[in-house]
Amino acid sequence: MSTRMILTTDELERLPKPDQGGGYELDEGEPVYVSPNSIEQAKLIQRIYGLLEEWAKANSRGLVTPDSWFELASGLVRAPDVAYVPRDRISNLDPKHTAKVIPSLVVEVLSPFNTAREMTRKIKQYRDAGVDLIWVVDPEKGEVDIHGPGPLKTLRKGDFLKHDQILPGLSISVSVIFEPVL
Repeated sequence: MSTRMILTTDELERLPKPDQGGGYELDEGEPVYVSPNSIEQAKLIQRIYGLLEEWAKANSRGLVTPDSWFELASGLVRAPDVAYVPRDRISNLDPKHTAKVIPSLVVEVLSPFNTAREMTRKIKQYRDAGVDLIWVVDPEKGEVDIHGPGPLKTLRKGDFLKHDQILPGLSISVSVIFEPVL
């Protein structure tokens, strides 16, 4: 019988980086390996991060960060590909450690290795923690699933990523997200 390794957030921060790249998240205290991004994923993440960062800075909206740890609950630490934390949620944030704040928006860019079960679990965890809006970007389909208030929406080229209450003044063309990366 194998024993599960249960870690705290502090212990997660002290784990050595995996030899093969990538990193770890915590799910019910258990470290979960997250593989490194492909070039396509990295470029999409950079593009989305850049567009959100430009909007946040121009409007003094808050913090946009790629691939950073957020403690969503005790024993639950996720590192979404991109996250947005509104200015009013940023207080006593220690930029050298896992953020103990719930983002308003998280973005996950799918890789061929993500399973439907894994993504369903992550989306539920984000929602249970109080994340307002979740974008799941699927490079293979050229679609963005929007999980937020109201029913699930799937956006495609020609549509716009926006939400006036959560992301006031932001409008990103889905076509721009999926421009060729090379």
